[in-house]
Amino acid sequence: MLVALAPRHDPAIAADKFDIDFAHSEIGFSIRFMGLTNVRGRFTEYAGTIMYVEKDLPRSTVSVLIQAKSIDTGTEFRDKDLRGPSVFNVDSSPTILFRSTRLERTDDGFVAHGSFTLRGVTREVAIPFTRLHGKMKDAWGNTRIGFAGGLRLNRKDYGITGTNFWNQFVDLSRMALADTVEVELTVEGIVWNYDRFNFPARPGTKSLAEALNQTLSDSGLATARYPALKADTVTYSTGEGQLNTLGYKLLQAGKVSEAIAIFRLNVDNFPQSANTYDSLSEAYLARGDRANARTSYEKALKLNPQNVGAMEVLRWLN
Repeated sequence: MLVALAPRHDPAIAADKFDIDFAHSEIGFSIRFMGLTNVRGRFTEYAGTIMYVEKDLPRSTVSVLIQAKSIDTGTEFRDKDLRGPSVFNVDSSPTILFRSTRLERTDDGFVAHGSFTLRGVTREVAIPFTRLHGKMKDAWGNTRIGFAGGLRLNRKDYGITGTNFWNQFVDLSRMALADTVEVELTVEGIVWNYDRFNFPARPGTKSLAEALNQTLSDSGLATARYPALKADTVTYSTGEGQLNTLGYKLLQAGKVSEAIAIFRLNVDNFPQSANTYDSLSEAYLARGDRANARTSYEKALKLNPQNVGAMEVLRWLN
């Protein structure tokens, strides 16, 4: 959702929260092999959040969390080696994390400065990037932003030494594996248009969330009906996702109090889900309730320390 974190009378310092759209983004890399060719790969599992300030981009922040085990170079035996202790050591260091500390405007675009953590080693890096497009609507009414960038890393800075073979010289000008890794980034941020989201239901059943939504149309949101509807598993499909979708539909429609009621109901019924607390936090922010939003985001992050959305918004709130 787009969330105004600044006071309403001072929108110039507000930020919009965009999640990275996995389907239209890519984190790729290439490394020189024996001086002959470039081996290319990518990561297939990652999440990220951009706190975006359209009119003053350097005020924006971003965090990206990559699952190291998701490395994919197109060759299974090589990927297995890369996941092992001599390279990414995914059993001990399962994630790769970048968190921006400041964004700088340059003649060619921008540079994101921040901390980069790989294999338990954290170093400061600088990522030059360009803005491909500012906020715009796509064909389905989603709001998008787009960026492209990259950086150069030295694998040995992060303890990636590999075997002796990797580090031997083929001849005086060529190593078996180069020290330098080129990282290429294409990032598409998205805020979903929940008006297009349906309430899925098992064949032969009705959607519980749709039934609750109907009460709003008839006589105001009747969350008291939820226990009875939930108990009737023959008639209704239930679940965390049902209520979450309804909450976001309400929030997008500007029905903030009703959205909070639904998200609270979801938290009560699924108290071990970080996602329910995260969604409730967004509704609190939409109401301008920073204290409850902070508390709820902290709970989400405690339940799921890899929740980069909670990391980013808490950075702004704190």
